[in-house]
Amino acid sequence: MSNIFLTHNLYFKSINDWEAMELRHLRYFIAVAEELNFTRAAERLHMAQPPLSQQIQHLEAELGFQLFRRTKRTVVLTEAGQVFFEESQKILLQVDRAIQLAQQTSRGELGQLTIGFVSFAAENNLVPAILQAFRTLAP
Repeated sequence: MSNIFLTHNLYFKSINDWEAMELRHLRYFIAVAEELNFTRAAERLHMAQPPLSQQIQHLEAELGFQLFRRTKRTVVLTEAGQVFFEESQKILLQVDRAIQLAQQTSRGELGQLTIGFVSFAAENNLVPAILQAFRTLAP
């Protein structure tokens, strides 16, 4: 009795193997996935439909799988497309959050306040007064 072993050479791309996927590609894909119509998605993105279709085809080629099943009348997400859609939405939400937090930090609305003082300030109640003033200015 002989044992048969099947092996599969699976190739997983690392982040360094990907071409330069840009956030706009994810935004294009999400618009088409939400509209399920290339013309409406192109209008929403303020662009022509042929370049949008080309960008989606390029994205599919880069990913190595089809995101949509297309007929002359319908556009439907593939199973892989649905997963990519959900994850793409999370990515864009995280990018928006990163931008918002960085902007708040640059305006001094977030971050850490470090206070150093000498015993003179503590003895004369200057520290509590300064902290009270800071809390009023930056609740």
